[in-house]
Amino acid sequence: MKSAKITDDRTIWVRKMFQRNLKDGTTFDNLMKDLVITNTADGKISAEMLIQEHHLNRRQLIHGGMLALMTDVCGMLAVYSKGMHNPGSSTDINISYLSSVGNGDTLLMDAECIKLGKNLAFTIVEIRNKADRKVVAQGRHTLFVANAHNDPENLFKIVHAKM
Repeated sequence: MKSAKITDDRTIWVRKMFQRNLKDGTTFDNLMKDLVITNTADGKISAEMLIQEHHLNRRQLIHGGMLALMTDVCGMLAVYSKGMHNPGSSTDINISYLSSVGNGDTLLMDAECIKLGKNLAFTIVEIRNKADRKVVAQGRHTLFVANAHNDPENLFKIVHAKM
């Protein structure tokens, strides 16, 4: 039963950290305000979001910058799911655009922190169309986390193997 409690705590934690990022309603991240975090695990999150007119480009398709923002935010959420209070700054982001979606489509995002090192966290993000499960984009996001490891507000003690 203890693992269910940790999972619940982790989900609450990730949602709380996400809401903290949106708190003033005026930042660029506010484009993600309709993101719903559906599942969390150690280093993993799943989420979904309805695409609306303000997410589109002039051709009425999702803007590439919006897919990059989804990769950035979901990668960060995967690091949050490791228990970090403030995961740090982006150092690299790469997105492969594979398909497109339009207004009214719902996207599913699965993000994983594949390595949490002493200095950097590496994440991968896959974005799919909920209707047909077609991959829309795949992203990789790296964050500088060296200063975050000793944050007293971290949810879980982060332990590293000796390198």
